[in-house]
Amino acid sequence: MITPGLTLGVLAMFSVLPQLKERALEDVGVIGIPRSIKEQMYKGLRDDQAGRLTFTFATSYFWASFGSSTAYKQQIFVSFMGPDASDAEYAEVPRNMSISYDPRTPVGKPTAVGSGTLTITEGLYRQNTLAEPAYTFVYVDRPRRLQIYWHAVKKEIDLATGTALIGKMAASFRITREPTAEFVAMRDRPRKEAEEATRKRALAIELLNREGYGAAAPGKPVFRNDVYVERMTDPEPRYQLVVPLGRVRVDPNAPRGSRPRPIRLRNPDGTEKSTPGSVGWREFIDDTWEMSNGDNGYMPMEGIAAALAAKSNDPAFVTFYYSATVRVEEEPDDSRLTNLRWFLDSVPEMRRLWREGKLVKGGTPERD
Repeated sequence: MITPGLTLGVLAMFSVLPQLKERALEDVGVIGIPRSIKEQMYKGLRDDQAGRLTFTFATSYFWASFGSSTAYKQQIFVSFMGPDASDAEYAEVPRNMSISYDPRTPVGKPTAVGSGTLTITEGLYRQNTLAEPAYTFVYVDRPRRLQIYWHAVKKEIDLATGTALIGKMAASFRITREPTAEFVAMRDRPRKEAEEATRKRALAIELLNREGYGAAAPGKPVFRNDVYVERMTDPEPRYQLVVPLGRVRVDPNAPRGSRPRPIRLRNPDGTEKSTPGSVGWREFIDDTWEMSNGDNGYMPMEGIAAALAAKSNDPAFVTFYYSATVRVEEEPDDSRLTNLRWFLDSVPEMRRLWREGKLVKGGTPERD
Protein backbone atom coordinates (compact mmCIF):
# COMPACT_ATOMS: atom_id res chain seq x y z
CA MET A 1 0.00 0.00 0.00
CA ILE A 2 1.35 3.43 -0.96
CA THR A 3 1.14 5.94 1.88
CA PRO A 4 -0.16 9.48 1.24
CA GLY A 5 3.24 10.92 2.15
CA LEU A 6 5.02 8.70 -0.36
CA THR A 7 2.47 9.53 -3.03
CA LEU A 8 3.01 13.24 -2.48
CA GLY A 9 6.78 12.71 -2.62
CA VAL A 10 6.54 10.89 -5.94
CA LEU A 11 4.21 13.53 -7.36
CA ALA A 12 6.58 16.25 -6.20
CA MET A 13 9.51 14.57 -7.90
CA PHE A 14 7.69 14.31 -11.21
CA SER A 15 6.32 17.86 -10.94
CA VAL A 16 9.85 19.28 -11.11
CA LEU A 17 11.05 17.16 -14.00
CA PRO A 18 12.35 19.17 -16.95
CA GLN A 19 9.63 19.76 -19.49
CA LEU A 20 9.64 17.95 -22.80
CA LYS A 21 9.18 19.66 -26.12
CA GLU A 22 7.73 17.76 -29.05
CA ARG A 23 10.24 17.52 -31.88
CA ALA A 24 9.64 16.26 -35.39
CA LEU A 25 11.60 13.29 -36.68
CA GLU A 26 11.31 14.61 -40.21
CA ASP A 27 7.90 13.40 -41.38
CA VAL A 28 8.10 9.87 -39.95
CA GLY A 29 7.40 10.57 -36.29
CA VAL A 30 7.48 12.88 -33.30
CA ILE A 31 8.97 12.59 -29.83
CA GLY A 32 9.27 14.77 -26.77
CA ILE A 33 12.80 15.60 -25.64
CA PRO A 34 13.97 17.93 -22.85
CA ARG A 35 13.53 21.59 -23.75
CA SER A 36 17.13 22.29 -22.74
CA ILE A 37 18.35 20.33 -25.75
CA LYS A 38 18.26 22.99 -28.45
CA GLU A 39 20.23 21.81 -31.45
CA GLN A 40 19.19 19.28 -34.09
CA MET A 41 22.19 17.64 -35.77
CA TYR A 42 22.52 15.82 -39.09
CA LYS A 43 19.20 17.15 -40.35
CA GLY A 44 17.41 14.89 -42.79
CA LEU A 45 16.72 11.19 -42.61
CA ARG A 46 19.81 9.46 -41.21
CA ASP A 47 19.98 6.08 -42.92
CA ASP A 48 23.66 5.24 -42.58
CA GLN A 49 22.85 2.11 -40.56
CA ALA A 50 20.65 -0.55 -42.06
CA GLY A 51 17.60 -1.20 -39.92
CA ARG A 52 17.19 2.26 -38.43
CA LEU A 53 16.52 5.92 -39.11
CA THR A 54 18.43 8.06 -36.61
CA PHE A 55 17.70 11.61 -35.48
CA THR A 56 20.09 13.53 -33.24
CA PHE A 57 19.61 16.42 -30.81
CA ALA A 58 22.23 18.06 -28.61
CA THR A 59 23.28 20.95 -26.46
CA SER A 60 26.99 21.76 -26.41
CA TYR A 61 29.53 23.55 -24.29
CA PHE A 62 30.87 26.81 -25.65
CA TRP A 63 34.40 27.19 -24.30
CA ALA A 64 35.04 23.45 -23.95
CA SER A 65 34.25 22.99 -27.64
CA PHE A 66 37.35 24.92 -28.69
CA GLY A 67 39.53 22.00 -29.62
CA SER A 68 39.51 18.90 -31.76
CA SER A 69 35.72 18.48 -31.68
CA THR A 70 32.52 19.65 -30.00
CA ALA A 71 31.95 18.87 -26.32
CA TYR A 72 28.36 18.02 -25.39
CA LYS A 73 26.41 18.62 -22.21
CA GLN A 74 23.71 16.38 -23.62
CA GLN A 75 23.30 14.43 -26.83
CA ILE A 76 20.30 12.28 -27.73
CA PHE A 77 20.12 9.81 -30.61
CA VAL A 78 16.56 8.73 -31.36
CA SER A 79 16.48 5.69 -33.65
CA PHE A 80 13.27 4.53 -35.28
CA MET A 81 13.96 0.89 -36.01
CA GLY A 82 12.88 -1.07 -39.04
CA PRO A 83 10.12 -3.66 -38.66
CA ASP A 84 12.66 -6.44 -39.28
CA ALA A 85 15.48 -5.03 -37.12
CA SER A 86 17.37 -7.77 -35.32
CA ASP A 87 18.40 -7.96 -31.67
CA ALA A 88 21.96 -7.19 -32.78
CA GLU A 89 20.78 -4.03 -34.58
CA TYR A 90 18.84 -2.90 -31.50
CA ALA A 91 22.04 -3.41 -29.48
CA GLU A 92 24.23 -1.37 -31.85
CA VAL A 93 25.43 2.09 -30.91
CA PRO A 94 24.27 4.84 -33.31
CA ARG A 95 27.03 5.25 -35.87
CA ASN A 96 27.56 8.97 -35.30
CA MET A 97 27.83 8.59 -31.53
CA SER A 98 31.49 9.22 -30.71
CA ILE A 99 31.25 10.03 -27.00
CA SER A 100 33.44 7.95 -24.71
CA TYR A 101 33.83 7.69 -20.94
CA ASP A 102 36.94 6.81 -18.96
CA PRO A 103 36.17 4.47 -17.34
CA ARG A 104 32.64 3.32 -18.24
CA THR A 105 30.83 1.26 -15.62
CA PRO A 106 27.25 -0.03 -15.37
CA VAL A 107 24.80 1.57 -12.96
CA GLY A 108 22.70 -1.26 -11.53
CA LYS A 109 21.08 -3.82 -13.79
CA PRO A 110 18.93 -3.28 -16.90
CA THR A 111 15.41 -2.38 -15.76
CA ALA A 112 11.98 -2.41 -17.37
CA VAL A 113 10.64 1.05 -18.23
CA GLY A 114 7.26 1.05 -19.93
CA SER A 115 7.39 -1.49 -22.74
CA GLY A 116 11.18 -1.26 -23.03
CA THR A 117 14.41 -1.86 -21.15
CA LEU A 118 16.74 0.80 -19.76
CA THR A 119 20.47 0.30 -19.29
CA ILE A 120 22.56 3.00 -17.59
CA THR A 121 26.32 3.47 -17.50
CA GLU A 122 28.45 6.20 -15.98
CA GLY A 123 32.00 7.46 -16.27
CA LEU A 124 34.20 10.48 -16.75
CA TYR A 125 33.40 12.21 -20.04
CA ARG A 126 36.54 13.72 -21.55
CA GLN A 127 36.59 16.04 -24.53
CA ASN A 128 39.25 18.65 -25.27
CA THR A 129 39.90 20.28 -21.87
CA LEU A 130 36.64 19.03 -20.38
CA ALA A 131 36.41 16.23 -17.80
CA GLU A 132 32.89 15.78 -16.41
CA PRO A 133 31.11 12.86 -14.71
CA ALA A 134 28.27 11.76 -16.98
CA TYR A 135 25.59 9.14 -17.61
CA THR A 136 24.56 7.30 -20.71
CA PHE A 137 20.94 6.10 -20.77
CA VAL A 138 20.23 3.43 -23.39
CA TYR A 139 16.58 2.58 -23.90
CA VAL A 140 15.43 -0.22 -26.18
CA ASP A 141 11.72 -0.71 -26.88
CA ARG A 142 10.84 -3.36 -29.46
CA PRO A 143 7.04 -2.83 -29.33
CA ARG A 144 7.58 0.86 -30.16
CA ARG A 145 10.49 0.09 -32.55
CA LEU A 146 12.50 2.66 -30.63
CA GLN A 147 16.04 3.08 -29.36
CA ILE A 148 17.11 6.14 -27.37
CA TYR A 149 20.80 6.70 -26.70
CA TRP A 150 21.22 9.64 -24.32
CA HIS A 151 24.46 11.13 -23.02
CA ALA A 152 24.11 13.70 -20.22
CA VAL A 153 26.68 15.15 -17.83
CA LYS A 154 25.63 14.80 -14.21
CA LYS A 155 25.54 18.56 -13.71
CA GLU A 156 22.67 18.64 -16.22
CA ILE A 157 20.74 15.43 -15.44
CA ASP A 158 20.83 13.34 -12.29
CA LEU A 159 20.11 9.62 -12.20
CA ALA A 160 16.50 9.77 -11.00
CA THR A 161 15.60 12.55 -13.43
CA GLY A 162 17.15 10.79 -16.39
CA THR A 163 15.38 7.53 -15.59
CA ALA A 164 12.02 9.26 -15.29
CA LEU A 165 12.52 11.33 -18.47
CA ILE A 166 13.41 8.29 -20.56
CA GLY A 167 10.02 6.83 -19.77
CA LYS A 168 8.26 10.07 -20.65
CA MET A 169 10.20 10.41 -23.91
CA ALA A 170 9.35 6.85 -24.93
CA ALA A 171 5.69 7.36 -24.10
CA SER A 172 5.57 10.51 -26.22
CA PHE A 173 6.95 8.80 -29.35
CA ARG A 174 4.49 8.19 -32.16
CA ILE A 175 4.79 7.32 -35.82
CA THR A 176 3.31 9.73 -38.36
CA ARG A 177 4.44 7.94 -41.53
CA GLU A 178 5.72 4.42 -42.02
CA PRO A 179 8.94 4.90 -44.08
CA THR A 180 8.64 1.57 -45.89
CA ALA A 181 10.56 2.70 -48.97
CA GLU A 182 13.49 3.99 -46.91
CA PHE A 183 13.83 0.75 -44.96
CA VAL A 184 13.63 -1.33 -48.15
CA ALA A 185 16.30 0.84 -49.77
CA MET A 186 18.61 0.44 -46.78
CA ARG A 187 18.31 -3.34 -46.86
CA ASP A 188 18.99 -3.35 -50.60
CA ARG A 189 21.92 -0.95 -50.43
CA PRO A 190 24.68 -3.56 -49.87
CA ARG A 191 23.60 -5.39 -53.04
CA LYS A 192 23.55 -2.19 -55.08
CA GLU A 193 26.89 -1.04 -53.69
CA ALA A 194 28.46 -4.41 -54.55
CA GLU A 195 27.10 -4.19 -58.10
CA GLU A 196 28.43 -0.65 -58.48
CA ALA A 197 31.85 -1.64 -57.16
CA THR A 198 32.02 -4.54 -59.63
CA ARG A 199 31.07 -2.21 -62.50
CA LYS A 200 33.76 0.33 -61.54
CA ARG A 201 36.44 -2.33 -61.26
CA ALA A 202 35.54 -3.60 -64.72
CA LEU A 203 35.79 -0.08 -66.16
CA ALA A 204 39.25 0.43 -64.66
CA ILE A 205 40.53 -2.89 -65.98
CA GLU A 206 39.14 -2.15 -69.42
CA LEU A 207 40.80 1.29 -69.37
CA LEU A 208 44.25 -0.05 -68.46
CA ASN A 209 43.98 -2.77 -71.09
CA ARG A 210 42.99 -0.24 -73.75
CA GLU A 211 45.84 2.12 -72.86
CA GLY A 212 48.46 -0.63 -72.94
CA TYR A 213 48.85 -1.04 -69.18
CA GLY A 214 46.83 -4.23 -68.82
CA ALA A 215 49.79 -6.19 -67.48
CA ALA A 216 50.19 -3.83 -64.50
CA ALA A 217 49.91 -5.77 -61.25
CA PRO A 218 50.89 -5.41 -57.58
CA GLY A 219 54.67 -5.04 -57.51
CA LYS A 220 54.86 -5.19 -61.32
CA PRO A 221 54.36 -1.79 -62.94
CA VAL A 222 54.23 -1.16 -66.66
CA PHE A 223 56.36 1.70 -68.03
CA ARG A 224 54.94 3.12 -71.26
CA ASN A 225 55.15 6.60 -72.82
CA ASP A 226 57.27 7.79 -69.88
CA VAL A 227 54.56 6.83 -67.38
CA TYR A 228 54.64 4.07 -64.79
CA VAL A 229 51.29 2.42 -64.06
CA GLU A 230 50.70 -0.07 -61.28
CA ARG A 231 47.50 -1.40 -59.80
CA MET A 232 46.53 -3.19 -56.61
CA THR A 233 43.51 -4.97 -55.14
CA ASP A 234 44.45 -4.96 -51.44
CA PRO A 235 43.39 -3.14 -49.30
CA GLU A 236 41.15 -1.87 -52.11
CA PRO A 237 41.28 -1.60 -55.93
CA ARG A 238 43.54 1.29 -56.96
CA TYR A 239 45.63 2.24 -59.93
CA GLN A 240 48.52 4.68 -59.86
CA LEU A 241 50.33 6.78 -62.46
CA VAL A 242 53.84 8.10 -61.85
CA VAL A 243 55.99 10.26 -64.14
CA PRO A 244 59.69 10.61 -63.19
CA LEU A 245 60.70 14.28 -63.42
CA GLY A 246 64.39 14.37 -62.60
CA ARG A 247 66.69 15.16 -59.73
CA VAL A 248 68.30 18.00 -57.80
CA ARG A 249 71.81 17.84 -56.38
CA VAL A 250 72.00 18.18 -52.60
CA ASP A 251 74.59 17.99 -49.86
CA PRO A 252 73.88 14.55 -48.30
CA ASN A 253 74.32 16.11 -44.85
CA ALA A 254 71.92 19.00 -45.45
CA PRO A 255 69.04 19.16 -42.93
CA ARG A 256 65.42 18.81 -44.05
CA GLY A 257 64.71 22.51 -43.84
CA SER A 258 67.31 23.40 -46.47
CA ARG A 259 66.58 20.63 -48.97
CA PRO A 260 64.82 21.01 -52.33
CA ARG A 261 61.05 20.87 -52.05
CA PRO A 262 58.05 21.39 -54.40
CA ILE A 263 56.78 24.92 -54.96
CA ARG A 264 53.16 25.65 -54.21
CA LEU A 265 51.79 26.55 -57.64
CA ARG A 266 49.63 29.65 -58.04
CA ASN A 267 47.15 30.93 -60.60
CA PRO A 268 47.64 34.43 -62.11
CA ASP A 269 45.19 35.83 -59.53
CA GLY A 270 47.28 34.42 -56.67
CA THR A 271 44.98 31.56 -55.73
CA GLU A 272 46.43 28.09 -55.30
CA LYS A 273 46.55 26.14 -58.52
CA SER A 274 44.91 22.74 -58.60
CA THR A 275 46.64 19.94 -60.50
CA PRO A 276 45.40 16.38 -61.13
CA GLY A 277 48.50 14.93 -59.46
CA SER A 278 51.05 15.89 -56.85
CA VAL A 279 54.84 16.17 -56.72
CA GLY A 280 56.73 13.76 -54.52
CA TRP A 281 60.38 13.00 -53.91
CA ARG A 282 62.85 10.35 -52.80
CA GLU A 283 65.94 11.22 -50.75
CA PHE A 284 68.61 9.79 -48.48
CA ILE A 285 68.33 11.49 -45.10
CA ASP A 286 69.05 10.50 -41.50
CA ASP A 287 70.88 7.43 -42.80
CA THR A 288 67.88 6.05 -44.67
CA TRP A 289 66.00 6.41 -47.96
CA GLU A 290 62.60 8.09 -47.68
CA MET A 291 59.65 8.72 -49.99
CA SER A 292 57.62 11.88 -49.38
CA ASN A 293 54.81 13.83 -51.01
CA GLY A 294 54.22 17.56 -50.80
CA ASP A 295 50.43 17.20 -50.90
CA ASN A 296 50.19 14.16 -48.62
CA GLY A 297 49.25 12.06 -51.64
CA TYR A 298 49.69 8.33 -51.86
CA MET A 299 53.27 7.12 -51.89
CA PRO A 300 54.46 5.17 -54.95
CA MET A 301 53.28 1.58 -54.93
CA GLU A 302 55.76 -1.20 -54.27
CA GLY A 303 56.82 -1.86 -57.86
CA ILE A 304 57.03 1.81 -58.85
CA ALA A 305 58.99 2.63 -55.69
CA ALA A 306 61.51 -0.08 -56.61
CA ALA A 307 61.79 1.26 -60.17
CA LEU A 308 62.41 4.80 -58.92
CA ALA A 309 65.05 3.52 -56.52
CA ALA A 310 66.81 1.62 -59.30
CA LYS A 311 66.93 4.77 -61.47
CA SER A 312 68.51 6.99 -58.80
CA ASN A 313 70.25 5.62 -55.76
CA ASP A 314 72.80 8.38 -55.28
CA PRO A 315 72.57 10.14 -51.87
CA ALA A 316 73.87 13.32 -53.54
CA PHE A 317 70.52 13.81 -55.31
CA VAL A 318 66.86 14.26 -54.40
CA THR A 319 64.72 12.59 -57.07
CA PHE A 320 61.30 14.04 -57.93
CA TYR A 321 58.22 12.52 -59.55
CA TYR A 322 54.67 13.53 -60.46
CA SER A 323 51.93 11.09 -59.46
CA ALA A 324 48.24 10.42 -58.95
CA THR A 325 46.35 7.50 -57.43
CA VAL A 326 42.77 6.50 -58.18
CA ARG A 327 40.70 4.63 -55.59
CA VAL A 328 38.52 2.82 -58.10
CA GLU A 329 35.46 2.05 -55.98
CA GLU A 330 35.45 5.53 -54.40
CA GLU A 331 35.31 7.50 -57.66
CA PRO A 332 32.23 9.77 -57.68
CA ASP A 333 31.81 9.38 -61.44
CA ASP A 334 33.32 7.40 -64.31
CA SER A 335 35.61 10.11 -65.72
CA ARG A 336 38.85 8.72 -64.27
CA LEU A 337 37.79 5.14 -64.98
CA THR A 338 37.26 5.56 -68.72
CA ASN A 339 40.34 7.54 -69.84
CA LEU A 340 43.74 8.77 -68.62
CA ARG A 341 43.62 12.21 -70.22
CA TRP A 342 42.71 13.84 -66.89
CA PHE A 343 46.30 13.08 -65.79
CA LEU A 344 48.29 12.78 -69.03
CA ASP A 345 47.16 16.18 -70.34
CA SER A 346 48.78 17.85 -67.32
CA VAL A 347 52.17 16.15 -67.76
CA PRO A 348 53.62 18.50 -70.45
CA GLU A 349 52.95 21.53 -68.27
CA MET A 350 54.55 19.86 -65.23
CA ARG A 351 57.59 18.96 -67.31
CA ARG A 352 57.88 22.56 -68.56
CA LEU A 353 57.72 23.91 -65.00
CA TRP A 354 60.38 21.41 -64.01
CA ARG A 355 62.73 22.45 -66.83
CA GLU A 356 62.26 26.14 -66.02
CA GLY A 357 62.96 25.61 -62.32
CA LYS A 358 59.42 26.64 -61.34
CA LEU A 359 58.34 23.34 -59.81
CA VAL A 360 61.00 22.85 -57.13
CA LYS A 361 62.84 25.36 -54.97
CA GLY A 362 66.24 24.85 -53.38
CA GLY A 363 68.34 23.65 -56.29
CA THR A 364 68.77 23.32 -60.03
CA PRO A 365 66.70 20.54 -61.63
CA GLU A 366 68.27 17.93 -63.86
CA ARG A 367 66.65 15.36 -66.09
CA ASP A 368 67.47 11.76 -65.28
